[in-house]
Amino acid sequence: MKILCCSDIHMGRIPSVPYMENLLSHSSWDAIVSKALELKADVLTLSGDVVEQEEHWFEAYGPLLSGLKKLGEAGIQVIGVGGNHDYSAFPSLAKESPHIKILGLGGEWEHFDHKGVRFVGWSFAERRVQQNPLDSFDHALTETELPLLGLLHCDVGAPPSSRYAPVALHDFSRTSVPLWVLGHIHKAEVLKGGNAFYCGSPYALDSNEEGMHGLWLLEKEEDKTWDEPKLVPLCPYRFESCTVSLDGVQSEDEARTALSRALREFASEIPFGGTLLCSLILEGTIARTLDVRNIFTQEKLEVLWTQIGDWEVRPLARLKDNTVFDVDLQELSEGTSAIALLARKLLDESELKKMAAQYKSLDMESLHSPAFQHVDQNSIIKSEEEYIRLATQAAKRLLFAMINSEQGGLR
Repeated sequence: MKILCCSDIHMGRIPSVPYMENLLSHSSWDAIVSKALELKADVLTLSGDVVEQEEHWFEAYGPLLSGLKKLGEAGIQVIGVGGNHDYSAFPSLAKESPHIKILGLGGEWEHFDHKGVRFVGWSFAERRVQQNPLDSFDHALTETELPLLGLLHCDVGAPPSSRYAPVALHDFSRTSVPLWVLGHIHKAEVLKGGNAFYCGSPYALDSNEEGMHGLWLLEKEEDKTWDEPKLVPLCPYRFESCTVSLDGVQSEDEARTALSRALREFASEIPFGGTLLCSLILEGTIARTLDVRNIFTQEKLEVLWTQIGDWEVRPLARLKDNTVFDVDLQELSEGTSAIALLARKLLDESELKKMAAQYKSLDMESLHSPAFQHVDQNSIIKSEEEYIRLATQAAKRLLFAMINSEQGGLR
């Protein structure tokens, strides 16, 4: 028995990926269908959010039904559950195809037996569900001699206030289902201490979705146990964060050399191939006369690429500057100049927290603007440590400009 598992395809949403041409809102679905045919799978499971939203019904209609037909003609059974994005669109589309079985419509637990395996599942009945679906789990579904596999779209480890079916990790072990295939989180992950794994999105949808993306291969032993799930790479590109050490760098030429070396070393350690898109994290102590923002400008990074093994490596036109200047803040803090005042603030933990609070206030003001009203703010609000880091970084950039200005500084 060979089962392929995936979720969070979000058909109707085109992945936001620079340098990748011809990406469509159903590109990952097409790749899933091709991989299932190539591997001659018996079953393909879909753990929700197959379609982005109800309004993407027209965009998903043809590609989804065409793919289901190809799978059905090859004898591959598709079994799915609805998620919070597609609670309505996905089930309504599925009604048009005889090659898919949707479990748990209406928020009721249901089972489906196929080729000696019992699949159990539950679907979102509306966009937001604050109840834990496992609280209503029907234990009669597990009264079988068949191996069991659970399908669920849920928010594991979330507080009870979560609107996306909050589930505690230990809840899975109370169901007698030996393995759960989950959707909702876009990062592929086997949950430690639990008999469940998140499929993740088959294609990374934006630069925040780092790491390998694909679909999972699950095979059954002769008894009622399952082999360890294996992540099968599918996405032709990959987002990652690459740390570039600029420690001791004195010139622009040395900075470029450090970037090249970091990209080569980083890419050589990542398996497979395709397009590797790297967010840069700059670290190290650098000369105070070195302006890394001017060296690694957006225009320069956008045209830089290199072939390293099977990877075409491209840095993204954004970076996180964690470098520090080769200056003595304690020495700078002496005196009454503006530079001394700013240096003292950088040395004072309470002052840094005040600056971070101001940074957060401006950030929250932006989040409450009309442009962000449809964004899930819980997904983008930063931690206190991150606000401190951002405020410190901004203060250090200001200090850099002051030190190297024509009005004085250390010169």
